[in-house]
Amino acid sequence: MGSETMRPVVTVCAEAFMADNPEADIIVRGGGSGDGMAALLHGMIDIGMISRPLSPKEIGFAKAKNIDLTQFELALDGVAVVVHQTNPLREVDVDQLRAIWSGHLSQWRELSGGSGEILPLARAKGSGTEEVFAERVLKGQREGVVAKELPTNEAIVAEVAAQPNAIGYTGLGALRGASDRVRVLAIRTQSSLVLPTADAVRSGGYPLTRALLLVNPGTPSGLAASFIAYCTGPAGQALVKRAGYVEIAAGDP
Repeated sequence: MGSETMRPVVTVCAEAFMADNPEADIIVRGGGSGDGMAALLHGMIDIGMISRPLSPKEIGFAKAKNIDLTQFELALDGVAVVVHQTNPLREVDVDQLRAIWSGHLSQWRELSGGSGEILPLARAKGSGTEEVFAERVLKGQREGVVAKELPTNEAIVAEVAAQPNAIGYTGLGALRGASDRVRVLAIRTQSSLVLPTADAVRSGGYPLTRALLLVNPGTPSGLAASFIAYCTGPAGQALVKRAGYVEIAAGDP
C-alpha cells in the first residue's frame, strides 16, 4: 500500500511473481505515500510504497516504536512537468515553476508567447509526488490556488491533455503513450536544458529526480523478502523498465 506512482508497476510485479509462485497472495493498493507509511507503521501492511524520502515524523515515530525501517530502491523516477501538446513552451526553470504554483505568474504570455490564464494542476496532499514537488520547487513557499488537485499521475496527464492552458507534474510511468497528447518540458539549469530521460534521471542531472522505495518494518522475511528480491532483481527490473520507469543499474545498492 502507498504511492499511487508506484502502484501500477508494483501491481505488474505482483502479478508476475504470483504467476511464478501460485501459493503467494499479494494485494497492492495505492492511497498515497503518506497513507502507506501510516499503515506500515501501525502494523496494518507488510510493505509500504513511497515515492519520496521518509519524513522526519515517520522516522521519529518508528524510532519511538522500536521499528527498524528498511528501504529498498525499486526504481528511479523523474517528476516531469507537462503542458498541452499545442502549447509553444519548450523549457522552464525551477524559479518559474515556483512562480506558477505559488500564484505569482498567472498568464502564459509571460512565459511562452501564448495567451490565456495558466491553470496549474497538483497532486492531492499526502502524495509523494506532491511532496517532492513542494520540497524541490516551492521550497517552503505556500502553494497558490491550483485549478485542480488530482489523485493520480494518470489523472494529471489526462487533464493536461484536455486543457490547452493547463500545466501539471507527473511521474514518468504515466507518460507512456501520451507523447501525442502532452509535451514534457525541459528544465533549465545553470548549465543546460535537461529532459527527464533515463540517463539524466540515473545520473541525477535532472533536477526533479527521486527514488521509488519499498519499505519494510525490519529485515524482510518470508513472502515479503521473496517479493522484494523479485522486484529488485533482473525480472522485476525488466518490468520496471517496461512500465516507463528507470531501472536500478547493476551494482546499485
